[in-house]
Amino acid sequence: MKLVDLNAFIAEVASKINNSVTGIKGTPQELYEASLHIFRAGGKRLRPALVYASGRAFGADEDALLAFATGVELFHNFTLIHDDIMDNDDYRRGVPTVHKVYGIPTAILSGDLLFSLALHIPLSYCSTKMKSSRCIDASRKLAWASVTVAEGQALDMMFESMKEVSEEQYFEMIYKKTAALIEASVYIGGVLGKAEESELKLLSSYGKNLGLAFQIVDDILGIYGKEEETGKPVYSDIREGKKTLLIIKALNIATGEDKELIEDVLGKKNLEKEKYSEVADLIEKLGVLQYAKSKAEGFVADALEDLKNLEGKCDTEYLTLLKDMAYVVVKRRK
Repeated sequence: MKLVDLNAFIAEVASKINNSVTGIKGTPQELYEASLHIFRAGGKRLRPALVYASGRAFGADEDALLAFATGVELFHNFTLIHDDIMDNDDYRRGVPTVHKVYGIPTAILSGDLLFSLALHIPLSYCSTKMKSSRCIDASRKLAWASVTVAEGQALDMMFESMKEVSEEQYFEMIYKKTAALIEASVYIGGVLGKAEESELKLLSSYGKNLGLAFQIVDDILGIYGKEEETGKPVYSDIREGKKTLLIIKALNIATGEDKELIEDVLGKKNLEKEKYSEVADLIEKLGVLQYAKSKAEGFVADALEDLKNLEGKCDTEYLTLLKDMAYVVVKRRK
């Protein structure tokens, strides 16, 4: 049996989502152009790919997958637009952020539009094409994710003004802000298919573990990623004063002058680049970079264990794709 190639699969899903999203039209035209500004700049399309992979693994209808994968991607882009406003970021995916191009009021409205469409498109499908409890359950999961992501974003903002944040608090925040939508994406695909309750629990656990690993890697890239690959300035998380796993752990174990250096530089946006580089080097020297990598790898191992328990219960090809996506998460560079 020939297995589905991961790159070809992601390209296929990206093409479907691109066609679906770029076909969205309305007035005023500038509002719709602003709402799709970041979407047109690219992106991994990870979340819709997870909807399709889990959905096909359990025999879901293709039209249902398109409606919900589109909704998931629109919701994700909504969060990016509002996140950039709150952080006052200048760039996203290598292009100026929506509020820098169109202004804050239009950017807020464009995010609101995407949020509304993210729920409207799947619910319209449910009401006209797939009048079943599974479709309603998938819609409920997407709505749950929207509430949870808002809570996570609020925690992330609150952390910036808190002197101390524990790892436990950090993991609660990244679960809500990042992992919840990834969990929902995997669950939605499965519930649109024929996945039973026990299988949906395993899919949810896989998505949660994958999402936690994804955010830790994102935190690593926020300090050590290359600007030309991430589309964000190098050392951006240090400049922004983000309480990431690396910063929390480094502050916890650093002493004396080392701790003073981190505290003096963290959140200062206009220092010389060398100062941020000093902190990044110190974090690595303290063993924190390797600690974060090990944490991410541990969550990926847990995600793979979840999938192992699904063997023989769904399509092998797409189960393998879900495994491949877990490996890609810890190796990504952007």
